[in-house]
Amino acid sequence: MSMSQGPWEHSDFPKPTEIDCITVEKVYDSCIQTITTTQMLGDDVWCKECAVTSCTFDLDSSLCTVGTMTPSTTTDYSDITFVIGAEYTVSCSNGKSMTSTAYTTATVTLYNPTGTTPSCTLISGTCSCVNLPNDTISCTITLCVLFQTSAVVQIMVPTYGFCTPPTCGQVGPVLPCPPSSLFPPQSGATSV
Repeated sequence: MSMSQGPWEHSDFPKPTEIDCITVEKVYDSCIQTITTTQMLGDDVWCKECAVTSCTFDLDSSLCTVGTMTPSTTTDYSDITFVIGAEYTVSCSNGKSMTSTAYTTATVTLYNPTGTTPSCTLISGTCSCVNLPNDTISCTITLCVLFQTSAVVQIMVPTYGFCTPPTCGQVGPVLPCPPSSLFPPQSGATSV
């Protein structure tokens, strides 16, 4: 199959019946990076009484936001610094625990033309903590982070029309479902 040939033009696929314009979020650039940061928990009473048993990373409470954007030396590219806050909980053998947030930054260069929006997503993370001889605790947090730039755009796609869900297996009285078309009719101008 050549690059200019769409999959609908291949002999195994029938031709589409329509061409639709849909709104989607298009990713303009993206990359994944592993980031490791270390945080020291102070020598307060809690640390002195804590013999570390585990460390748990909390993905839902962690955050990643855009800090600064600086134009790169390449047109339409930006050096984007993201601020990452990784929340984790340290558990001790005495049953006590403490939650903390380790902050770090990461700078990546992404294609970022006017109209796109940079974002980042924490995909996963782990943490481990150890007691140090000076009554402090050292925690290392390792994160898998997705960085990207995107924009909401309209694209034209070949389609076979609307998706009509099949009937679910049901118990009880038979009822026409759906009672009629789920969507309004499309204009004949977009048909192929």
